[in-house]
Amino acid sequence: MVSYPLLAVSGRLHYRRLVDFLRATRDPEYLAAKAMDIGDFSRLAILFAAVFLCAAIIWDHAIDPVNASQAAWLRVVEASAVLAWVVASREDIHSRQARIAALLAPLFVEITFLKILSMLDGGGSYGMGGILYGYIFGPFLVLAQPFGFAVLVLLMPTIFPAVAGMLGLSFGVDMALFSAYVWMGFVPIVFILLTFEYLYWKVFSYRRQVERQAITDGLTQIANRGHFLSESARCLERHRRYGHSACLLFIDVDHFKTINDTYGHRVGDAAIRYVVRTVLPLVRESDLFARYGGEEFVVLLQETPATVASGIAERMRAAVAAHEFKPAGRNTRPVTLTVSIGVSSFDPGRDSPDIDVLVHNADRALYEAKRQGRDRVVSDVDALMPAC
Repeated sequence: MVSYPLLAVSGRLHYRRLVDFLRATRDPEYLAAKAMDIGDFSRLAILFAAVFLCAAIIWDHAIDPVNASQAAWLRVVEASAVLAWVVASREDIHSRQARIAALLAPLFVEITFLKILSMLDGGGSYGMGGILYGYIFGPFLVLAQPFGFAVLVLLMPTIFPAVAGMLGLSFGVDMALFSAYVWMGFVPIVFILLTFEYLYWKVFSYRRQVERQAITDGLTQIANRGHFLSESARCLERHRRYGHSACLLFIDVDHFKTINDTYGHRVGDAAIRYVVRTVLPLVRESDLFARYGGEEFVVLLQETPATVASGIAERMRAAVAAHEFKPAGRNTRPVTLTVSIGVSSFDPGRDSPDIDVLVHNADRALYEAKRQGRDRVVSDVDALMPAC
């Protein structure tokens, strides 16, 4: 038998998870993905709702042929309000004008709908079914909106008649019957919206995880080669357009094959992670840092002249050499790791924005650093200078 304290703890855990989940659904990246994936569907649903409101003129004639013609213009006004919602949401379904339209259009439709009911003979009994149609459409109209805002959009028409009644306004509707209908529709719809939100959040989280894995090196958790090449190509084109210089560092762990042969590949992997942990604090947030392959790494230093890049490379080299690498869980002496770094530069007034050329020049400089004895920094300019 489960004790009350355990139930209380379980309840708090579930409440905390719900709060964390709802907080995550307000993340700008999540909302942008939701708008992109579901925005067009919601716009189409809003447009369909406008057509449905115009078609309701036929139902009005079926209910009360005598007075239906007098209410026809209100149906057109209703549809126009919903069409205005579509127009406001055209560019960005999360824009301020789109959200204002999302709040006002359903409320306006409800007011005009209640007015139409008062004009039709038997409109009160017919209208209760029409209110439920509103809750059928409602979730689809606000599906792309944040969950909290979507609930607010549905809540406002739900409570409006009661608030209007307290202010002395009457629409000739049995409020007890109305309340029974609207709350019977509102509560399940909110639950359905919450369920959809959770399912979409799971899809979003899984997709983001897959996308991250596609661009991340599994061993070091920095960018992989493919992502680096595609992103750096765009960066160089932007640098060319705005006349900014850039530099590339090609980093190679010295004598890495000896480490693998002596201690095994597990220690070799740990050594690679150690180098990344040491270099990473010296990489700026705007730079691109990636594992190029094996024990090789590349760093694209954005908006950086060659003289500054050589200084950054020297600090990276010194940081790796300053500490000994101790393989975890092994009774072996610490290993002194060193790196060689080749530096190449991009001049927007002279060079084409070709990342392959930049990598080639840095690789050539790295080869010269290896030839000179390793554990050093060499720029592509130095590598091209003839030996004295």
